[in-house]
Amino acid sequence: MKNATRILCAAGLALGLAGFANGAAAQQASNSDSMSASSEGNLYNQTAFQRGLYVGGGLGWGWADNDDDWTWRGMAGWRLNQYLAVEGFYADLADITVGGVSDDVDTYGVAALVSFPINDTFAIYGKGGVHNYDEPGDNRELSWLGGAGMEFAVADNTSLRTEWTHYDLDSDSVDDVTAAIVFGF
Repeated sequence: MKNATRILCAAGLALGLAGFANGAAAQQASNSDSMSASSEGNLYNQTAFQRGLYVGGGLGWGWADNDDDWTWRGMAGWRLNQYLAVEGFYADLADITVGGVSDDVDTYGVAALVSFPINDTFAIYGKGGVHNYDEPGDNRELSWLGGAGMEFAVADNTSLRTEWTHYDLDSDSVDDVTAAIVFGF
């Protein structure tokens, strides 16, 4: 029951942030409606979803076994087009019990993001990749990760993300729900 409560709280946080971002995106869209037709263009290509470099960071909540804690992550990536991006990251999954041992779990890795734009300011995406995490006893292991999320453009070159990520570990796994801000260049 405790895990179900955690998941529901994390989902509520993600949906609340999504509503906030959608409202901000709607405000931006209504502001762009007042532009002249010749300068309006395609908003999708003028916002955070444009091709190029991006950086970001976020806070989240992670859980494994019967333990949970606050998490944080930083990321840098390259958006190849509006559908595909490659991202490197570092995530501190905090002090979580994994495989019966309580330890500070951190990881870094690379993931591919496949996005599906719903409109000019909102996209959903899936991601998959590999990560190198620290096992208790200072051993590093390579494993896979997967996840899904939503991204909302809130200003030119700025977006908010809410995402869930599943990190496979040798003896267990960690799930993480994160809210992040992303800046494009």
